Amino acid sequence: MDITNLEELKKKFCEYKEMISRGQSDKTALLGELLDSVGEQVKERRAGQVDARGNISISKPQDSLGEDNKIYISLNHVMEYYLYAYYYKPDCEVLCSELPYGEYYRTYGDLCVKGAKYKAGADAYKNAICWNPVDLDAVLGLAECYKYLNMLERYLIATKEAYRLCCTRATMARYYRNMGFYFLSKYKPETARACYIYSNIYYHTENADSELAYIESALKQKTPRLAISEMQKMFDGEGIEPGPSPDTIGVIYRVGEIMMESSDYRLARDCFSIVYDITGEEQLGKLLEELENV
Repeated sequence: MDITNLEELKKKFCEYKEMISRGQSDKTALLGELLDSVGEQVKERRAGQVDARGNISISKPQDSLGEDNKIYISLNHVMEYYLYAYYYKPDCEVLCSELPYGEYYRTYGDLCVKGAKYKAGADAYKNAICWNPVDLDAVLGLAECYKYLNMLERYLIATKEAYRLCCTRATMARYYRNMGFYFLSKYKPETARACYIYSNIYYHTENADSELAYIESALKQKTPRLAISEMQKMFDGEGIEPGPSPDTIGVIYRVGEIMMESSDYRLARDCFSIVYDITGEEQLGKLLEELENV
């Protein structure tokens, strides 16, 4: 397909997505073929690159097949633009891609995982990450594929890459569940147990409860009441982060301020809601109430 015909490409993607959502899973392969064709024609320098083990870094100038020395990123939200600038420090102008390539590849990755095609899913998520290295869903999707492929060290790398993008109680809980799975697989049930307990503190899930029950049965020991300080001490020894990245939370808060200054109250509310979710700061709660009426 000719990717210069943007409207046709958008239409075709929507058609495949709709067919797949109706249960026509055989169309997943067609979507993959469409994206392969797109990938062969794109010449712009993408925002990032992913190595064989799942480490994410900024792309290199020589990765561009076009003439302009610019980076193209496929955003889901404006705050990602600032997170990308903060963490990857681009060496040239960064522009938004004309098509949501990141969403296309991430959607294909999700479909591959549903069909238990984990290798194809990992490749799709890597492509999504190349278009947007701060797309948390794509990074977590890549980690999930490594989990099913039993590539535990790559699973850990992807999980740690995802960590600094986790900015809500639910995503922090998922980070600790991921770490719990890793340490349980490494036969460190006490560390895994602390991770699952900590996960439930952030956001209670049946998955964490189920894993804690499994550990209880394996150790023949009731889940103890661990103080947060005890768990954090265990985390220090294993390289597990004790809470969200203050840098990420700070960047998102600053984006909220920038959106307020631009009178874009909807986007400001998005950013402040994320920060409030993780911090519960009283003044921020009052500001959000005020923004509801703007």
